[in-house]
Amino acid sequence: MDPTALRSTSAHVIVEPDALDGAEVVLDSDTEHHLRRVVRLRDGETVSATDGGGRWRLTTVRTGGSTVVLEPTSEVVVAEPRTHPVTLAVAMPKGDRLDWLVQKVTEIGVDRIVLLHAERSVVRWKPDKAATQLARLQRIADEACRQSRRVWRVAIDAPVGAVDVLDRFVVAEPGGRRLGPEDRMVAVGPEGGWSRAELDASRDTVTLGANILRTETAAVALSALCVAFDR
Repeated sequence: MDPTALRSTSAHVIVEPDALDGAEVVLDSDTEHHLRRVVRLRDGETVSATDGGGRWRLTTVRTGGSTVVLEPTSEVVVAEPRTHPVTLAVAMPKGDRLDWLVQKVTEIGVDRIVLLHAERSVVRWKPDKAATQLARLQRIADEACRQSRRVWRVAIDAPVGAVDVLDRFVVAEPGGRRLGPEDRMVAVGPEGGWSRAELDASRDTVTLGANILRTETAAVALSALCVAFDR
């Protein structure tokens, strides 16, 4: 099936893997509430459902009293994963700017987000709150997947020390070389910039132009350039 069919659906939902394979697509209570009370779908509208692992199918809405049922109208489609996935590592910005960053790079098409504690990071998660904060970001990413009709969920990794992982990444840094199609693991530093040790640990540096960008702006720009190489 042509994947452009996803663009014309009234809604897009993420379900458990085995929920796609029955005579009805089984919804959890939160998703059913969203379709019934927020989106307010009517009988006969088309909804696409995915397991977030590349499998998806089209369904038709059937309402009954206080329930919403999705009846499959197509076979399960299996989308091929990106041959060279894009991983973005980023030093977490302050406030709700991290939420915005996760939402936008998910919509653009990044496959994995690695959160960093850089030497000059202002934001650092406390270990006892990391799981809760990570779950919240995953919900934001999942909602962005639904909005942008993605059939692959974005993976978000808990914060790690930047210097421990940058040997696998090219990092955004003024004076670096031009980004190329071979650059699939890219990193953006904190507002204060990378430390000397972090730059020395990185695989290489790439430039995003002459202007100094906010962390979230650089993350969006870098993600868009990487994904564009797949076009």
